[in-house]
Amino acid sequence: MVALNSFQLVIDRLRFKSYFNIFIIKNMDVINISEIYEELRTHLDNLPSGYPKTDSKVEIEILKELFTPEEAYIATKLSFFPQKIKQLFRKLDKNTLVLNDLERILDRMAEKGLIMISENNGERMYSNLMFLVGFYEYQLGRLNPTLVSNIFQYFEEAFFEREYNLTGIPQLRTIPVDKSISPNLSVATYDRLRNFIENASTIGIMDCICRIAHDTINDPCKKTDLRETCMTFGTAAKTYKEKGLARLISKSEAYELADKFEEEGLIVSPSNSQKPFVVCNCCGCCCEIISNQKKFEKPSQYFATNFYALVDEEVCLGCGICVDSCNIGAIQLDNNVSKINLGKCIGCGICVTRCPENAITLNKKDNELIPPKNTLETYMNMMNEKKKIKYEL
Repeated sequence: MVALNSFQLVIDRLRFKSYFNIFIIKNMDVINISEIYEELRTHLDNLPSGYPKTDSKVEIEILKELFTPEEAYIATKLSFFPQKIKQLFRKLDKNTLVLNDLERILDRMAEKGLIMISENNGERMYSNLMFLVGFYEYQLGRLNPTLVSNIFQYFEEAFFEREYNLTGIPQLRTIPVDKSISPNLSVATYDRLRNFIENASTIGIMDCICRIAHDTINDPCKKTDLRETCMTFGTAAKTYKEKGLARLISKSEAYELADKFEEEGLIVSPSNSQKPFVVCNCCGCCCEIISNQKKFEKPSQYFATNFYALVDEEVCLGCGICVDSCNIGAIQLDNNVSKINLGKCIGCGICVTRCPENAITLNKKDNELIPPKNTLETYMNMMNEKKKIKYEL
């Protein structure tokens, strides 16, 4: 084996060149660079929303495209919880990096949407981003057909089936569209989009990463021509704006957009908390969560929703409009009467607004799901469930 010293100068401070991408100096050992990406995969898999492995290793290909070897190495030393740069520096091999270089690389990683930078008492803090929701969404404007194809393959091979079966805690909820809510239906504030808009300090609107990804591989959305369909709130809205991924909007524009999304027949999907940082407006052809989960026999079990739809068979004329409007394929015609499969229905209410005979009503489930107070609580619940599962195994 070539002596360590012969590599030290060329790999000093983790400055990689393409023709030296065989080895990396780490704690004075020589290891294959591919091991760094596998270590990063394992590290990301321990976050609230994980990063499961596949037989094809397509998840490693995704990491290789997004992270340079030095970035992958540094990312393995970060945590889901923010830390100061000096805390991070102490975890690194001091023979390969100096503090100024570390800050430069971290800034570059944040610019690429791979990690999160926040502030605490005026001091910058650094933390890992999950794959989804996380650094995938930050690739808006950076997608290419190869990356999208790999990501879609990963979704189908492992990601959704493992993640949604593992903890049982989804990252998104489903709430009813406004016009589907009858006056006598009791709906909590955390199940009303207009309540989120009314109480928001800052509102942003950004492109849907799912539809943009499908556009990238020439498979455009079949439900809508709209692309700006993800509404963000508060700090998240400001962060996406700073990265050039969102534009800030007024409350009046937000209300108008909400009405437009409802007209287009999109599912209202806020992040799973009483104070969501984002509300996606989803379709069944592009939304990766919905399109992957609706392949299962009873997809409703993977969605946090408090509602379901019912058809009054005496009123239904069997026109089939509700069948075509359902994004998850929960409605079928049986003897010229619409039948709703409650194992599939996620209570979005779109079919209610489409029925010309008012034969469909939205109903509340007996056991109401109360979402976590905030996003941090959601992620902490997911991490705690993961710990329980590992302990039981």
